[in-house]
Amino acid sequence: MNRQTIQSFEDFIQPTVSGKISSGTFGMVREDGKRFHEGLDIRPSRVFANGEAADRIFSAIAGKVAYLNHETNGPYGKYIILVHPEAEIEVYTLYAHLAAIDKNLRVGDPLPQGKAIALMGRSSTPENPMPLERSHLHFEVGLRLSDSFNRWYNKKNDPLKNPNRHGVWNGQNLVGFDPSYILKSTRVNLLEVVHNLPTALAVVMRTQTAPDFVYRYPGLTNGEVSTAAGWYIEFTWHGLPKHWTALPADSKQLPSNGFKIVGINPQMRDLMIQRQMLASDGKKPGEILIQNLEILLSNSR
Repeated sequence: MNRQTIQSFEDFIQPTVSGKISSGTFGMVREDGKRFHEGLDIRPSRVFANGEAADRIFSAIAGKVAYLNHETNGPYGKYIILVHPEAEIEVYTLYAHLAAIDKNLRVGDPLPQGKAIALMGRSSTPENPMPLERSHLHFEVGLRLSDSFNRWYNKKNDPLKNPNRHGVWNGQNLVGFDPSYILKSTRVNLLEVVHNLPTALAVVMRTQTAPDFVYRYPGLTNGEVSTAAGWYIEFTWHGLPKHWTALPADSKQLPSNGFKIVGINPQMRDLMIQRQMLASDGKKPGEILIQNLEILLSNSR
């Protein structure tokens, strides 16, 4: 994949009200490191006479339309998700807080790289409006945890009072990685990018059915999927399951049921506590790790 090289983040990042450029980047960059931001916020380069953003949004990679949300019914506001089957690994790209989406777009439409798809804006939920001066594009790149996400969601929520309006493209089912890997390089192998993300945590878990994740992303999997009784999974500090090794039924690593943590990178322990991958003691599983594992296993009976 070819990209134009970006020279400086300060040229295009939209910070939060803090004014810190880092607050618009990927990571634990919000509220003095207490809140995670899963993408990049890209500011407008030009505005209309009324001050609204005038930038058109273009597809970052050749792919196809996976999801269109024309409503302001979630924190992403109006957003588009594309999937990229021709990339080295089938990542999604997400374009959020849009003012308008191309009315001709339909789910399934193929798109070349650089196709105009939307207009930058500041859409969000009505109860949390975005001020004019913070108009921006929220841009994400990542992987989808499960095709059975709705099964997990409906166990955790009352679907009548709080329905899942976005199906498998709900933000809880999406795990991004730093988009700057793409924007800063003239040529990127996305599978290599994921492989090279630092391993922060490893777990082993027993499964009755192989998670659909391993079929969707075979480039992240080693071993015989069809006979696996469980998995050794390497996670990034923020919760992306970056590498899977199939374990046979007689593996001594496997717990009798469920999962257990078998490795922690001490250099990333504090970061994982902040992200809630680990509990406050730095040893037990945190809320995000438990949630992501539950979602990954949501196709298991």
